[in-house]
Order: sequence, then C-alpha cells, then structure tokens
Amino acid sequence: MTSTRSRPGLLAAGDRAGAERALQFLFEVQQKPDGSFPQNSRVDGTPVWEGLQLDEVALPIVLAYQLGDGGHWSGVRKAADFLVAYPQAPFTPQERWENQSGYSPNTIATAVAGLVCAAELAVRNGDTASARRYLTTADAWRAALKSWTVTTNGPYSSRPYFLRLTKDGKPDAGTTYDIGDSGPTGVDQRRVVDPSFLDLVRLGVLKASDPDVVNTLSVVDAQLGVRTPNGFFWHRASFDGFGEKLDGSQWEYNLPGGSLLTRGRAWPLLSGERGEYDIAAGDFAAARRNLAAMARAAGPGGMLPEQVWDRQGPGAPGTPTFSATPLTWAHAQYLRLARNLDERRITEQPAAVAERYLD
Repeated sequence: MTSTRSRPGLLAAGDRAGAERALQFLFEVQQKPDGSFPQNSRVDGTPVWEGLQLDEVALPIVLAYQLGDGGHWSGVRKAADFLVAYPQAPFTPQERWENQSGYSPNTIATAVAGLVCAAELAVRNGDTASARRYLTTADAWRAALKSWTVTTNGPYSSRPYFLRLTKDGKPDAGTTYDIGDSGPTGVDQRRVVDPSFLDLVRLGVLKASDPDVVNTLSVVDAQLGVRTPNGFFWHRASFDGFGEKLDGSQWEYNLPGGSLLTRGRAWPLLSGERGEYDIAAGDFAAARRNLAAMARAAGPGGMLPEQVWDRQGPGAPGTPTFSATPLTWAHAQYLRLARNLDERRITEQPAAVAERYLD
C-alpha cells in the first residue's frame, strides 16, 4: 500500500534516479504471467500477504508515464491488460486501506488514470489497438463512477456525496458491511465516508469544482475532521478501529469485529492530500496551512507518524500516537505538497488524464 504511493515523493524531491530505481523494482516483482503486483513483498520480490489491490496495479503505470516509460512498456501492457480483464473490475478485492473490497472512488481514480497513461504509452510504442481498448475501458469506468459510489439519499447531506466504497455498486441501497479492525459490524454503506475520493481530483479524473466533490468535502470535514492545536487533521474513514485502544494502550491485531476496543486516530498524510486538493481549487493559503499542520505533527526526531491523537486518548491532540513512525507515505506526501506549493500546481497530475477529462 505504501510503496506505490511513496514513489512520487522521490520525484517531488528531485530524485529522478531514485524514482526510476523504484519503478524498476516494481516491474521486477510484477507477478508473472498475469501482470498484477503483490500486495506487499520481501526485497527479493517474494509476496508476503495474498491480497490484491487494483490501485497497486494501476499506480506503477502512472509512474512509468511520469518518467517517460523508460523501457517498461512490456510491464505496463501486462498491468493494463490485467486491469481490463480482471473480473468485475473496477470492483477491487482490496482498496487502499487494505481491509475492504468494493467499488472505491479512490481505486477507480487510479484505475482510470492508469489506463489513460497506458494508452499514451501504447501509442508511443506503436500499439494503437491496445490504446483504444484502454481508453474505452477508462471512459466507461469514469462514466459509471458516480452511479457506483455517490449516494443521493445518505444520512449526512441532502445533496449527493461520495462514499468510501459500495459493496454492490448501489450507493443508494442500505447495504451493510463490517468495518473491521474491531470496528462496528453491520454498518450501512451510506454512513461510511473517507477522504480518499480526492485522488479523483489529484489524478485529473474530475475537476476540483465538481459539485459532488465539493459537497463531499463538507461531509468529510464534519464526519472525520479533527481540529487540534497543531492544525486540522482527518480520520481515514468512518468508524475506523485501526489504532490504539480507547485508553491509549497498544493496538492488538485481529480483535473481534464489533468489539469496539480500538480507535483509529487522525492521519497527517491526509492533510497533505487535502492540501493538494486546495491547490487544484486555487486556495494556496489553505494548502500552506495543511503543509504546516503536517510539519507540526512530527515527533521530536522530525519524523512523521502514521497517526496523531484526536480528542479521545491520553496524548495531546495533534501529537504522534504510538503508530508507525516514520511513515514513508506521509513523508512522500509532505514532499509532494511542498513541491506543488512551490510550483502552484499538482506536479504529478498526469497530463494525458487531465487533457482527456478536465479540458
């Protein structure tokens, strides 16, 4: 999960060679012959867990496009072919938080962007037939995106808003699922939101001014936002249980669903993602505030944590919990936002995607 989202941080820091080495590693561990990527792996490429995330299949394609292919067309084609052929795609066995399957706005954003980037690389490599197939699929998924993931009758707003995901592609249905990580069971999918839909804007699939995007911002702020002395932060999803216990004692893996013994706190990296949206929307002052909040969330050694305390817990709100530190994904996000603020644009937004859907 972290690896494919950390690579753009190398580009933001100006380390193109490092990004190219990272991409080379990804294609070395690409699964043969199907073209997917392991959920995670050892350094030698041996898969560790058995999950599949379609975003992890799509994002190496985006990085290959950003780096100008670099001779990786064979791996790009295998990954794109996997996305197109995968049964029920863009339904994913796991979305980016790894503990749910479904139609995820975030996963669909990465899949659409990946296929558009793959089409551009296909044209460069003389494979126009594959390019047409990738674009046809990307356009179809983008067209169906809201019908799969935007509810019009959810409890948080009288206007439409994006859900974290749907289990059935029916966002107005009261389909229930278990949150996982000791969170509640049988939750109506219309009550579960997260900020991950913002990748639709970052990757150029939807405009920052899209009315459903704008309304979902207000929903997410109200449901997941945490104001602290160090800045404004967000929980990763409704009812999240991935974090320390309520008294601050250590997280325990595989606690029973519905036990409600643990609680996910706020994630500084989400402030960086919100800052990127702010830039896309032209609000540079808000983006700077989010960058500053990320910096203030660092621990004494200057390392960014996975999570900071919210208003429930033994630690001061906005300071690091006992979560993973440093979280490389958060450091990459900080670099990205700083670079984007410097250039006053989303530097890693694939031009091919933006030109197709935003112009």
